[in-house]
Amino acid sequence: MARCQLLVVTNLWPTEADPGYGSFVEAQMESLRPLGVAFDVLFINGRTSRWNYVRAVRELRRILKVKPYDLIHAHFGLSGWVARCQGKVPVVVSFMGDDVLGRFKRSGRITLYGRLLQASSYVLARLVAAVIVKSREMKSKLRFDSAHVIPNGVDLNLFRPGDPAEARRTLGLDAKKKFVLFPSNPAEERKRYDLIEAAVARARQAVPELEILHARGVPGARMPLYMNAADVLVLASLAEGSPNAVKEAMATNLPVISVDVGDAADLIGPTEGCYLVPREAEAIAAKIVEVCRRSTRTRGREWISRLATENVAKQVVEVYAAVTRP
Repeated sequence: MARCQLLVVTNLWPTEADPGYGSFVEAQMESLRPLGVAFDVLFINGRTSRWNYVRAVRELRRILKVKPYDLIHAHFGLSGWVARCQGKVPVVVSFMGDDVLGRFKRSGRITLYGRLLQASSYVLARLVAAVIVKSREMKSKLRFDSAHVIPNGVDLNLFRPGDPAEARRTLGLDAKKKFVLFPSNPAEERKRYDLIEAAVARARQAVPELEILHARGVPGARMPLYMNAADVLVLASLAEGSPNAVKEAMATNLPVISVDVGDAADLIGPTEGCYLVPREAEAIAAKIVEVCRRSTRTRGREWISRLATENVAKQVVEVYAAVTRP
């Protein structure tokens, strides 16, 4: 496509206080530059105040008076509503996960807020020029046949196998420990940190040197260190779109133990040393012990290479081209 001038509207973007927040959105947008996409960013810090969404509508209208854009790409449903509060520029919305799947309590029930998110996303999808979702499950939940299923890509130049011993030295970790990587917020109920804690406690009976390695708020550029320092990534979430941590682990050949959530089964594929397990502490613990005893890396990088950022970028640009075509 010809050069495209884009405005990104998102509530997911790295900040000085949390440099890992939304880094996957930033990575996707940066991957589009070699394909002729130039972009500016309107970041909505919805975590500090919900009123920032209202303020963002005013800021969006001010921006559009000053500079012309071919397209607005909104990331997450709430950001999409901000982008839709104007009629001059076509809007593409990338739904990210819980904006379609809902917000979950630890019990597995969807919160009222989660149901409101789902309902609003259902309406929004039918008011914009194009919709991107991260998994087939999301497309099915949205009940929108024309949605494009495009998972986030993984930067294979950044996320690559490295020396585990060197990574541990850099991070100041004990070389004799075994580490289960948890790269999310433990307080986020849908991530089921309580279940991972329980599984690690069980596994520690056979592997006493086992610990949980936390990597919340880590800048994207440093995450490969954690992937290479860890022995296994465990995912026990109640809902996911297309879990980026699994792709990053696969790219570094880190073993993955995951429940069947989002597109985790597709991401793991037939890779030896990676496992799908029931959402039960005992089953997760058994595989943690197995991985720790094997103490070998996988060949996950070969399987996940199809989702290299440059491959995914081409799919996103194809969506842009269809929307902006005269």
